[in-house]
Amino acid sequence: MKRIWLVGMLLLAAVMLSGCREELPDIDNSTIDFSTSEYKHITNGGVTEDEKLPYNIDAITGATLTVEGPGVVSSTPLSIRELENRTEGLFRGAYEDSSGVRIYEGVDLYTVLYEMTGGDSGIFLTDTATHVELKDCNRNTLAVIPLDQVAQASQEGRPILLAYGVGKTDGSLAAPFVFDAKAEGEHSLGYVDELDNEDGCLRLVYDLDRWEAEGDYKTFSNVAYLYVREGEEPGYKHDGGPYGSADYGEYILTFRGDALGAELDLTVSQLEALVRYDENGEPQEGGLGWRDSYSLANNAYWYVNEYEGLDLYRLLCYLGMDSAEELGRAESRTTIVTFQAADGRLSPESFSVEALSYPDAFGFYNKNAADPGDGSYVPTNADLVDTGYPVLLAYGVNRYPYTVDRGDEGYLSGLANSGGPMRVVFGKTQYNHANGSNQVQYVSQVIVGEDVLYQTHLYADDPDCRALAEESVRLEVVDEEGKQLLERTLSVGQVENLVYGEGADRASASVKDRYQRPDQPDQSDVYEGVSLEYLLMDYAGLPGTVGSVTFSGGGEEVTVSLEDLFLPGYNSATGKSGLLPMLAFAKNGAPLVGAAGDEGYTESLPLYPTDSQDPATYWVDNQGGPLTVLLPAQGEAEARQICGVTSIRVELEPDPYAHLEGEAAALADRTVTLSGPGLTQELTLTVAELESRQTQTKTMDFSLLDQDGLTQQRYRGIPVYQLLTEAGLCNNAGEVTVTSADGTSVTLPLSLLKGVNYTNYAAPEKQPVCALLAYGTGPVDGQGGAPLTEETGGPLKLVVPMDGEDAENGELWVENVVSIQVSANQVDTWSHAMSDVYSEFLDDTMTLTIRNDDHEWTRDYTVEQLEAMDSLIVRDDYAVLELGTCEGIDLWGLVLQEAGDVPGIDQPVSVTAYASDGYKNDLLSVFAMDGLEQGVLDPEGQRKKIIIAYAINGAPLVDEESHEGYTGTAGNSSGPLRIIAETVQGASVKYFNKLVVTVPGSGPIG
Repeated sequence: MKRIWLVGMLLLAAVMLSGCREELPDIDNSTIDFSTSEYKHITNGGVTEDEKLPYNIDAITGATLTVEGPGVVSSTPLSIRELENRTEGLFRGAYEDSSGVRIYEGVDLYTVLYEMTGGDSGIFLTDTATHVELKDCNRNTLAVIPLDQVAQASQEGRPILLAYGVGKTDGSLAAPFVFDAKAEGEHSLGYVDELDNEDGCLRLVYDLDRWEAEGDYKTFSNVAYLYVREGEEPGYKHDGGPYGSADYGEYILTFRGDALGAELDLTVSQLEALVRYDENGEPQEGGLGWRDSYSLANNAYWYVNEYEGLDLYRLLCYLGMDSAEELGRAESRTTIVTFQAADGRLSPESFSVEALSYPDAFGFYNKNAADPGDGSYVPTNADLVDTGYPVLLAYGVNRYPYTVDRGDEGYLSGLANSGGPMRVVFGKTQYNHANGSNQVQYVSQVIVGEDVLYQTHLYADDPDCRALAEESVRLEVVDEEGKQLLERTLSVGQVENLVYGEGADRASASVKDRYQRPDQPDQSDVYEGVSLEYLLMDYAGLPGTVGSVTFSGGGEEVTVSLEDLFLPGYNSATGKSGLLPMLAFAKNGAPLVGAAGDEGYTESLPLYPTDSQDPATYWVDNQGGPLTVLLPAQGEAEARQICGVTSIRVELEPDPYAHLEGEAAALADRTVTLSGPGLTQELTLTVAELESRQTQTKTMDFSLLDQDGLTQQRYRGIPVYQLLTEAGLCNNAGEVTVTSADGTSVTLPLSLLKGVNYTNYAAPEKQPVCALLAYGTGPVDGQGGAPLTEETGGPLKLVVPMDGEDAENGELWVENVVSIQVSANQVDTWSHAMSDVYSEFLDDTMTLTIRNDDHEWTRDYTVEQLEAMDSLIVRDDYAVLELGTCEGIDLWGLVLQEAGDVPGIDQPVSVTAYASDGYKNDLLSVFAMDGLEQGVLDPEGQRKKIIIAYAINGAPLVDEESHEGYTGTAGNSSGPLRIIAETVQGASVKYFNKLVVTVPGSGPIG
């Protein structure tokens, strides 16, 4: 009875309390002038006695709310100033949390997510976006709210608010939010006790009892991140959807070094298979896998992400490294683990084995609200939240796998999940550790201890393998009559030096991939060697590409056409395409030897699993050498392998497409002229001269869509854009007009001729095509070819690919081409002179210095002078740092314009860009002369000039985000000048103010 009575009394009390609950006052927003609101920071909260304090200060108004995640097209930071400068989408209303009822003013969350779409970098949600996860300044999740509830709240007139200010319900007092004070018990300037307006400078405010959000959110608190999620998340591993591509799963990571005693090559799929889960879906405790949230920082901001991957220390012990205890303190401290990216660049971050073995050396830090980000803040113990974060070989972030490049399918700009398929991620070693800047992206090699090239014969520590480095292969080239054109003998060591020798062009020469075993096509091995195309064309200088090549070795001979030899193939067992024919010297990380049982042969290496489900051996079986030719499957042709190769014989044949004999020979002297204001020089070439460029020629199958439907035709010729580049494209090059001998012409956009990855829509599985100045034609999927005659549209014919599945291209083809003219665009720039907002930067200067051994020449240029150099202006899209469309002047073009007559300028020693904060980067060492002169290849294979940028996304660059001309949708800070160089973040130098070009020699300059 007592229990029943007690329950009744509690129910009665609840009813009485609900009846006494304070009614929320209704505020008529139509009468509010938001432009002068005392709730805003930018109006100084109504405080008039001091124009700058306490609210309208850069530390607050320059703070950002970041919209990010897989559900947005691109990540966008929005400053408080931008949000408060709006007059639409603002709301003032009464809301209640655990502290009581107050009046809040702010921006409707719906407005931010759906209505701030202005400009190229506006906020756009994807079609798959379903929820928004709101996070505080330390990225702790406050609430997860369905997007339909965000819309419904706005429609009902009680929006979910990103509040910038708070007031009393009677309207007697209001103030903007401020940050927390540095120390507990203290208060920030602008704090109002009656309003408790700290924990800002934005708070998440909404009707807590109306919307069922994930999370236990009871007290309104600071919000700094809007993470827009998708309804279905793929998980961390590369095992489904676009992430299941063999390009990710078959990506190879190499583990090598004297602390391992061997090289082991493992694919991403093999590594991910080592991570297993418990019944709760978490990586098994004590296993090789790990998942956790890590706090990271770079020189601009702090962030938190959840990562999954392999505990690097445990993985290395599994692969054969002695534990820190086994090594002992001294050796574990001096045994260093370093990392190399796929482009060969070494990471600036490295770890001792001792550090890897001690996860408590890495911590999770929260950024203190009192930290202005200028290095002056002195951290306290309270900033360290936790320790125990192992260094991770991570394959995924925030429940999404990594892609490689930004253009890859599966890449999400709002998540920024490129730089994979694996990265090295680690916690902070101290508060100011910029661990986010030093994440190892595109990791391809993990070197444990001193690097030993165990996979080579020449540099291995095994004397039996080193002896095989003297074995050789004979390379012979003959013409159609058997006359010897070239003969060389290469030792195995010389072949290996094409990859590892001093000055080697490793990026062009090296091939490392998994190839099928011809006798066991369901099995594959990792081979390393030299691309046969590089060996024959670049190293040997093969004078043609028509003919056949015969490989001999081990009592076997295999002959293939040169055309097929230079085409990539595939591995039918793994699904990986793009495999290059190669001359291999290593298999599964070991140098190839003749046969099983020979000196240097290794069947397998032991592994040291802690779980019985993990493999206990690493298969090597390095027989078949010392050199092996690998020909991947192509079309219906199966994969082939020629072991113990000792001879490579090339038999060249005349190009059947060329105008060499008969009536066609009379057309060989016809010419085509490239000219116009969009080119730096006029270039006239004969048909014969074009046909002699055999290393530039391409044979391609094009799809043709016209009134007769979709057909397919084969042509051979020179890519048009290569010829335009040779003639020298001006930065303001415009349209291209191609004229026939009969006077008819077609005008095309330069971009159509520039592309290299157009699809043959009649046969999409074939290699990509590009615009071609063709001199010959032949049967599709057949043998033979013939020169173009006047009857078939020759001797030269412009062939243009289809720019889309339904794009008719027949009318764009031009027969009997005699002239190609390039116009010049009138330059409409985004200069600092466009507005008084930016004009203060026009007089800022940049210094160009040319220096030799004993003299130097220096000249200063104002921003205004640089922006007036019309002939050097470049406007293009850049993927690096997700910048978008950038405008500036061609960096190397400026050097040549101002100092082109300086001796040695064409062979500089260094080209170093300096920033005003002291940062510098030698662009020559990063990009070589090819990058400086021609531009850097972006993820789509397009050349992008290295520029001195003065504007991004239509907005001139300003110095700081606090500047009135800064907008988060453009991201136009870090100026007024900065270097933009495609693909390499560190080479995009912010606050650029000086370029020093060092040239060889001595004597006066200028």
